[in-house]
Amino acid sequence: MLVTLLSDRGHAVEAAENGRAALALAESRSFDCIFLDINMPVMNGIETLKELLRRNPKAVVIMISGAADEEQAKQALVLGAADYIEKPFDTTYLDKVLLLKLATAG
Repeated sequence: MLVTLLSDRGHAVEAAENGRAALALAESRSFDCIFLDINMPVMNGIETLKELLRRNPKAVVIMISGAADEEQAKQALVLGAADYIEKPFDTTYLDKVLLLKLATAG
C-alpha cells in the first residue's frame, strides 16, 4: 500500500520483502528516505534500523507499524529514526512528515 501511495505521488519507490533485503538494497543505491516496518520477517525493523544507521548515520529512516507499541516507537527514535508512523496511514500526515524530513535531511 505504501509503495502505491508514494508512487502515485510521484516518488521513485523501491521495496524489500524483509530487513536483510532492505540492507542489501540500501547498499546498492542511495535513498532520500527509507520507510521500515517494525514487524518484518528475517530481520525486524529495529535490528534493520540499527544496521542501516551503523552503515549510514545520515540515513533518513521513518519507522512504521500496524501495532501501536510506544516502547518500540521510543526505541526507534532513540536509535536515530527520523519519525514513527502508525498504520493505517493518515495520508495527509504522511505527506507532511515526508516533505519535512526530506527538506531537513543532510
